[in-house]
Amino acid sequence: MQKKLIIFDLDGTLIDTVLDLNKAVNFSLEKNGFVAKTVEHTRKAIGNGVAKLIARSIPDNESNPLYEKTLKDFKSYYSEHYFESSFPYKNIKETLLELKKRGYSLAVVTNKFNEGATKLINHFFPGIFDIVQGHEDHLSPKPNPEMVNLIINKFNFSKSECLYIGDTEVDYQTARNANIDIVMVSYGYRSREFIKSNIKGVPVVDTSIQILELLSD
Repeated sequence: MQKKLIIFDLDGTLIDTVLDLNKAVNFSLEKNGFVAKTVEHTRKAIGNGVAKLIARSIPDNESNPLYEKTLKDFKSYYSEHYFESSFPYKNIKETLLELKKRGYSLAVVTNKFNEGATKLINHFFPGIFDIVQGHEDHLSPKPNPEMVNLIINKFNFSKSECLYIGDTEVDYQTARNANIDIVMVSYGYRSREFIKSNIKGVPVVDTSIQILELLSD
């Protein structure tokens, strides 16, 4: 697998953020009179960005009159508590350092709002990634390929030289929409069984170290 640019999803691929996300969800829900959600609910609701995460956590979704306020309260809380219970997946930092040593360009593309994404990457992986692109209001969220294409164009690589690594069906569709190859990880927010049942014809790895093995083939 001959590649030059490796683009990573963030939540569920690089960092397990579900506990901090769940805490922030429940803070904003309870502040606005809604029932708190389980960690498992939050895990399943992750993938399309924090706006969708909140929409999926309140009655009537975006139509709820308190939706915007709940989302604002979530962002305010999460910005101050984004890494209290979050942690990089096993061996992921070592994998990233080895990829960098081998000469790959590394980027992050995530539906997490850009400020939160940048803070997390700078905290856990300082100096490793060349570009971090989180969601911003003027950009379309994944699975729209806009953010991925933006990164590829900055590096001026061909699509065949790029690889996307993610853990959810949103990541799969993003890569397909961007017309680049993808590797799915099963250690994140979707199990190997879920991936194999819902996504066909792509490599699946159970550990980050296996990413290195794939790229050596």
